[in-house]
Amino acid sequence: MYLSATPEAVGAVLVKEQDNVQRPVYFFSHLLKGSESRYTALENLVYGLVLMAHRLRPYFLAHPITVLTNSTMGRALTNVEVAGRLIKWATELGEYDIQYQPRTTIKAQALAEFLMEIHQTNFGETWKIYVDGSATQQGSDVGILLISPQRDIMQLAVRLNFRATNNEAEYEALLAGLQAARHVGAARVIIYSDSQLVTQQVASNFEVNSGKLQIYQEAYEKMREGFKEVTVTKIPSTENERADELAKMTSSLTTWVLDKPLAQTFLIAQIDLQNNREELINWWAPMINFLRQGLLPSDPEEARLVRKKAHAYTMIGDQLYKRAFSRPLLRCLSIEEADQALREIHLGCCGSHTGGRTLARKVLLVGYFWPTL
Repeated sequence: MYLSATPEAVGAVLVKEQDNVQRPVYFFSHLLKGSESRYTALENLVYGLVLMAHRLRPYFLAHPITVLTNSTMGRALTNVEVAGRLIKWATELGEYDIQYQPRTTIKAQALAEFLMEIHQTNFGETWKIYVDGSATQQGSDVGILLISPQRDIMQLAVRLNFRATNNEAEYEALLAGLQAARHVGAARVIIYSDSQLVTQQVASNFEVNSGKLQIYQEAYEKMREGFKEVTVTKIPSTENERADELAKMTSSLTTWVLDKPLAQTFLIAQIDLQNNREELINWWAPMINFLRQGLLPSDPEEARLVRKKAHAYTMIGDQLYKRAFSRPLLRCLSIEEADQALREIHLGCCGSHTGGRTLARKVLLVGYFWPTL
């Protein structure tokens, strides 16, 4: 195995040497985010080895692994005085037959460095994000325009199906822009907004008097920690026309819909597949209440859906199960349990890194269910 690391990414290549020829078996690169970006150079290399061991556990268990590196990671992992996360990783790697040798030839190392440089080349570049929020009697709309360092343009529209003031809609747009930037892997962003209040409040130039806006500002500060640099700039509304048009065109675009106000969602602008996370975590609560006590939600439409779907579910003890056609009952999972199940089946010791459709079928065969499966 060859390892390569920078403060931003790690790359690894597993090869099999046969007749003095190194044949690649598996390679990967991993972008370091959040707390991972604060690892030391030695910890980055060890972390890359741990990630590779997770992905290729059958290989590591069946064969001796030689790690070619000029770093001191071999001595560090065998040092009895090692502490912190290194002792955890050393214990985890202890079940494998791993040897550490000095790197005397590049060969496949060039591939590991290339994988690392894929992430490194664009890491210092800045994304431009134009955001705008629009509040109406029917609901609030958010428009986001992302421009990559290579001038690629992405557009996003978010419909907020709840009553919000214009300032709250502008904050929703700001947070949605940050969420979109995180989704595409941007590290440095400049956000352009035509809201004087929002841009000055997040810069701590204006005092926040509203309790609700204070929650928005705290959410912004929390999301900002996931980036290397975030700059929020005030621009005239004439320079923000494209984002404004997106906010007003949500009826004709494929939009992300947020049905919960700030007090109920906690993380406001969830524009990836977790946009109603709090609701999904307890998605079975109305069904359990109906099956146990005959209670229905106060909202007529929700009550109708619960009554319509109730025949497909049953309670065994305290656990909710879904009836399946020509197969055993499926155990219903919360969103956290579902995430753990997906990771275990996809990345676990017997994981095969299958595609989404095959992965969903495996989950059903194992006997699990959740609404977004």
